[in-house]
Amino acid sequence: MRCHSIRPFALPAVLTVLLASGTAAFSAPWVNHVGFPPHAAKFCVAPGNQAANFQVIEVGSHRVVFKGHLVPGGGYFGSQSIGDFSSLTNSGTFVIRIPKGESLPFRVGSNIYDNAIKKVENYFQAQRCGASSTGYNAPCHLDDGWRVDNKERQDATGGWHDACDLRKWVDPTLYGMIGLGRLVQVRAPEWDQGQILEELRWGNRYFLHMQEPSGMIMNNCGGDVFKHGDNNRWTDNQRGTDDDRLIQTKPAPATGHYNFVTAQALTAFIAQPTDPQYAKTCLEAGRRTLAYCEKEHAGDGPADLGAAVIACLELYRATGEASGRDRAVAYGQRLLALQVTNTAAGTPPIRGFFRGGSGRNVDPDRQIAKGCLHLLGLCALLENLPKHPEASRWREAVRSYCGDYLAPLARCNAFGIVPLGLFQGGNPGGGRRCGEYWYRYFMPPGAEWWVGINANLASAGVGLQKASRLLREPAWAALAQRQLDWVLGANPFSASTMVGVGTNQPAQFRSREFNPTTPLIAGAVMNGIGGTADDQPALNPGSWQTCEYWTPMIGYTLWLMAELQQQSTGHAHQKRGALR
Repeated sequence: MRCHSIRPFALPAVLTVLLASGTAAFSAPWVNHVGFPPHAAKFCVAPGNQAANFQVIEVGSHRVVFKGHLVPGGGYFGSQSIGDFSSLTNSGTFVIRIPKGESLPFRVGSNIYDNAIKKVENYFQAQRCGASSTGYNAPCHLDDGWRVDNKERQDATGGWHDACDLRKWVDPTLYGMIGLGRLVQVRAPEWDQGQILEELRWGNRYFLHMQEPSGMIMNNCGGDVFKHGDNNRWTDNQRGTDDDRLIQTKPAPATGHYNFVTAQALTAFIAQPTDPQYAKTCLEAGRRTLAYCEKEHAGDGPADLGAAVIACLELYRATGEASGRDRAVAYGQRLLALQVTNTAAGTPPIRGFFRGGSGRNVDPDRQIAKGCLHLLGLCALLENLPKHPEASRWREAVRSYCGDYLAPLARCNAFGIVPLGLFQGGNPGGGRRCGEYWYRYFMPPGAEWWVGINANLASAGVGLQKASRLLREPAWAALAQRQLDWVLGANPFSASTMVGVGTNQPAQFRSREFNPTTPLIAGAVMNGIGGTADDQPALNPGSWQTCEYWTPMIGYTLWLMAELQQQSTGHAHQKRGALR
């Protein structure tokens, strides 16, 4: 993942003109290319302000199985209309037909995302680093690495390459561990015969190598140490030669530390039935890092505190130790203190969002890679401690964030995507305002570093799905589905940004720093559609900002698919129930 200043790629002129003029590059309706579980919300979006009927046609028989009416949607991304066919529960393959065109085919079925989920698992196998038989250029980097602080050798082999790079960042790549662990926790796929645990162990080999005796987690091996790209390379696999890669020994961000704890607890739970000794190793590593965080590296932003809540609760679930529960509650109290409860005047009025840290004048929180960890942390408290005396406060915080912030701003666009966040102190582009705050759906492209929004959408989707179940608000489950729909093709470009899933994927980013470059890998999730200065959708084929793979996007999308599919079946996995 690029972390340096680079001139953004320009949006192709034809798309810039079409979006700016309020028309569209397509006449056919846009829909999730894969499809929907039978009882999920199902929407299509048609270009233009069409007061027209639409039909759902069964492929093969050509039967009309549903008739509906398009209604005008929010006009933020041009003029579009929305069709709702949620009551269609028949299994099969279908298309949407409107007077001006026909959608790509999609399916409805109970295990609709299993194929995509399996491809994500295969993605991690292809990205393996080390003495692997499945990595796309294996064996590789058997000589990782040298510590940058004392120039001593330390084993940093294993793990996965991140993005379309050979770097092994700790902070973002841990989302792969979490996504795979949540898949087993939520879905427990019957086709898994231990492969997911094997993949978790492969990734964890590297993360355990990056843990210091104090519990501190080092930042990366193969990343940028003295200048950009100085370790992003293939090596000769011979230890002691000049091309051995360096270990950046500075600590990973606080969120990465807490995510390490979560990853260890999830892996321990999954490993316990077959390898209790390995589970014990993981739990001891998690405890040590949590103790380090509390003494040296606590963090104070919403993402840090949400990740801390989750980490403590996962240790509690895995061990039953009351200290984990009590720590989670304490971190939850600090998180609640960052929530803005007074209403911001404007259209629509909003509240329930979080400041980026303590202090009245701190900017509202905005995250891409870290995602909605604050919402996920509050949901985790409600899931695990539903009878706790503080549960009513957690419930109200979740209700306000979803119902008073995410949902109102998602309704302002026809695709139902949630905002990136709020801004103080002036218009960041797009001219969208609520009282003293401005808001955008995409990162400002003029910034030194910006990427597409897939991790933000997928993580918010997970939180909305959980909140819908916990607070019995079905509209939020519908909103969760729409976040995945955007990733899988229900967007103004009719482009799925998941490789090998759906169609019309944009050209992949190809690095110029090493050869062979990262190939197309089925199951990879790209950074996703970005935005223009005016906060209009922009998809830049071949750019790292929108078309590079990145592990947070992959991990969160995997988790969201598992949540949506499992919830729709009505038989949520009970293996890890709530703790009282």
